[in-house]
Amino acid sequence: MRQETKIASGRLFDRLAKHPFLCVTGMCVLLFFFGYCDLSGFSTMSYVFAGVTAACLTLMLILLCNIGKSMGEKAVVFLTAAALITGALLLIHSYDNSPALILWFSLFVLAAAAALLRVADMLNERTFIMLMIAAGIMLRFMYVLYTSSVIRQHDVGSFSSTGIGHAGYIEYWYKNGLKLPDFDVRAYWQFYHPPLHHWLMALLLRLLTDIGMPYATACEAIQVLPLLYSSLCMVVCYRIFRIVRLKAMPLVIAMAILCFHPTFVLMGGFYNNDLLCVLLMLMSVLFALRWYREPTLRRILPIALCVGLGMMSKLSGWMVAPAIAVIFLYVFVKNIKSWLIFLGQFALFGAICAPLGLWWQVRNLLTLQIPLTYVPKLGENDPQFVGAHSVAERLFDFGNGQLSYVYDAFGFYGAPYYEYNPTLGLVKTSLFDECAQAINDTNFPQIHVTGPILFWIGAALGLLCFVAFIVSMLSKKSGVDGVTRVFFGVFAVTMLVSYYIFCFEFPLTCTMNIRYCVPLIPLFAMGLGLLLQRFSGDSLSQKLLRYSSYALTAAFAVSVCVVYTQIGLPAV
Repeated sequence: MRQETKIASGRLFDRLAKHPFLCVTGMCVLLFFFGYCDLSGFSTMSYVFAGVTAACLTLMLILLCNIGKSMGEKAVVFLTAAALITGALLLIHSYDNSPALILWFSLFVLAAAAALLRVADMLNERTFIMLMIAAGIMLRFMYVLYTSSVIRQHDVGSFSSTGIGHAGYIEYWYKNGLKLPDFDVRAYWQFYHPPLHHWLMALLLRLLTDIGMPYATACEAIQVLPLLYSSLCMVVCYRIFRIVRLKAMPLVIAMAILCFHPTFVLMGGFYNNDLLCVLLMLMSVLFALRWYREPTLRRILPIALCVGLGMMSKLSGWMVAPAIAVIFLYVFVKNIKSWLIFLGQFALFGAICAPLGLWWQVRNLLTLQIPLTYVPKLGENDPQFVGAHSVAERLFDFGNGQLSYVYDAFGFYGAPYYEYNPTLGLVKTSLFDECAQAINDTNFPQIHVTGPILFWIGAALGLLCFVAFIVSMLSKKSGVDGVTRVFFGVFAVTMLVSYYIFCFEFPLTCTMNIRYCVPLIPLFAMGLGLLLQRFSGDSLSQKLLRYSSYALTAAFAVSVCVVYTQIGLPAV
């Protein structure tokens, strides 16, 4: 009987694994109804809903894994779990920092689920990664709960106030439907961006208000969309890692970095258009790799849609195009005798991608003479202008206390100076970001110990991943064919070069931010996974690499959860 249950359970997990996008979307939808993505949305019904949902999932897990030898034992396990759930929800309800308890209770539940699966002999690489993805979603959800539309945002402004920024842009589409602006979009801050993300946010805002949700509540509730984007990034990256044949512990390590990385936690609370662009770029990578392995017309269509829609979210979505062009060129040359077939595919690709990606910029160019690559500039009088530093200082200077202050240095956010080194800016913003109510020990004295710990662990892990990526892309022994390695290398170089050019063309502290090259994170995590997979022997150096990577990744995940729990407390 237990063996039959195990087989049936395995089949269910197989079905869940085959539809990860639906599973992740379903989990985000369930979480949406618990507080509508904001602490102020909590009510008694929220806790009742959470309790019933948790109890149903617990019962399903007990039956699925055949826990208990009899119905009586199953009932005891379920009633014990129900009592723990009830007590936890009552504790959460009475605690000021309830998101913190939600996260840690969720982590405890997921650990218990892992233990149950282990007892049932069903804990394997796939189920463990499913639990990690669930933990990553809960970490993002916790952050979203205590992060409103005016907390740690980039160029968002606020709803129902100035009518500028990304919030104002969302409100414009909310009020006007799909009516294109009949004014110069440069007159309103951030209105120059292509509108896909803002359309989706406005559409959800309209839906929620039409069914009776108060406008202020709905403005917070639409944060579920970036939460969903951030969660889906984990699934897309998992699919990419599987294509390059990562498996076992190397795959778990790469996924752990993605699931618990602060950048994706922070961006899960952003109202701007960065994260949708990142998601579509990663999807472009996934579909490009699939097309490379089977270059058919059916498989090129998703690439065109993802690249075009990525640029329709934010123009920087173009950065994936050079890498895709490498694959296109290689397949075309390899199949030169069938050149007409592939020429037709590329023509269809361009016919879909170019209009989607450029219609907004072309329209503004023709009607308002706005340059295609327009970005508003801030003058040298801006206090964050760092152009007075030489190129050598900005690239190679790591002294002058820059490593003593581990948070992104923004003078008017309480830092002792303005960050001027783009490399340090990447590392610091990937862990703590930069914005109003920034994450630092001035705004949050409670992280004066844990903040530096996270920085040094994150910096060490980041350096290891960076070196591992380079080694893996240059080595024929990495287990990845040459074209795929060139593809990833071109993508990474394009993002890095574009980032540094941007930092020097606009020499301001705010330009030195990981949000301009987020796909580097999964690429470097993949590089570490490939290196670990290659060095799987029993030599001292290989063991040292493996165990140090395991320890760094575990410490990284724990320190992220601790720091992001602490900042859920009221800012000082």
